[in-house]
Amino acid sequence: MNGIFSFNNKFFSSSSVPRLDWPTSSNLNYFWCSGSMLLFAMAIQLVSGVFCAIEYLNLAKIHLYNVHRVVGEPGPLMDGLVSDILRFIHLWGASLVFVCLLGHMGRGLYYSSYSKNPTLWSFGMLLYVVILVEAFLGYLLPWHQMSYWAGVVISTIFLSLPLIGTHLHSFLLGSYDFGDGIVSRVFCVHVSFGFVIVGLIILHLVNLHKIGSSNSFNSGDSYSDVVFFHKGYGYKDLFVFLLVIVVTILLTCYSPWLTSLKENFISPNPLATPTNIKPEWYFLPFYALLRSIENKIGGLIAVVSLLILVWIPVPAWHSGFESVIRRVSFWFVSFSFIFLGFLGSWTYYILSVI
Repeated sequence: MNGIFSFNNKFFSSSSVPRLDWPTSSNLNYFWCSGSMLLFAMAIQLVSGVFCAIEYLNLAKIHLYNVHRVVGEPGPLMDGLVSDILRFIHLWGASLVFVCLLGHMGRGLYYSSYSKNPTLWSFGMLLYVVILVEAFLGYLLPWHQMSYWAGVVISTIFLSLPLIGTHLHSFLLGSYDFGDGIVSRVFCVHVSFGFVIVGLIILHLVNLHKIGSSNSFNSGDSYSDVVFFHKGYGYKDLFVFLLVIVVTILLTCYSPWLTSLKENFISPNPLATPTNIKPEWYFLPFYALLRSIENKIGGLIAVVSLLILVWIPVPAWHSGFESVIRRVSFWFVSFSFIFLGFLGSWTYYILSVI
């Protein structure tokens, strides 16, 4: 593998070689296309988000109607059908981004990609945290009953922080209650974080191209199996690009409200707390941790600990019994994450029955 890296450096030293021609191992499978799929999904989110921002009116009294108006009714600046399609694309795009992101992270954990370039893994985990924050801020913007109380719960967690909690809570709200002040702040930060995500993606890709994709299937010192990227993997990236487009179109046209709850169409009522709360599926593991611990600071520590557990994985052992331990650890972490998600979902359905 050292031979491949040295060949990579020599190959890149020539300025006449196009960037698409970087050398890549020939035995990488479609799991290594998860990054390209995530990049395409993020591009769809950014483009649709720009048009959604044009349509969005950040006033607490009117923007719920602006977001959830009758399908086909014209928006402030665009035709009704076009506006609705863009809104549904952005709605499903968030789930698609997290599917690709979790798959990309899972591939990195399973094949120990973090051992080759810890800096690349750190950039990726930082990107995951920022996307989580971005998704939560976007969840608040429709300002329905569920998102309103989600914001209330998270803001009270900041309120419980020692020393700075009260001041931080007042700064985030911008007033004594949830209203135009917090909506304006959330909207500005949500748009600004889009640029932060683009910057982190660029840093992630630059760091990736310095060393190249990891390859746990080949430990040799020669580069006899090296192929050029656009010849060996260009068609795979084209396939996943078309797959992302087709999935987005199908979900947008046939099931735009599949994951939405009835509370998502109710105006926020500060006097009536929802009997049961269910966040979006990609927040469910963290929601389960927060619900399982009564103390708010304890729940916050549990969420941070879960992120650190994934951020600092087990050492990359590659042989014998040690490799078995690493694989068992991976599946334990994965099933724990999935199980927490099911717990968060079951809480909603159990309370609904009760």
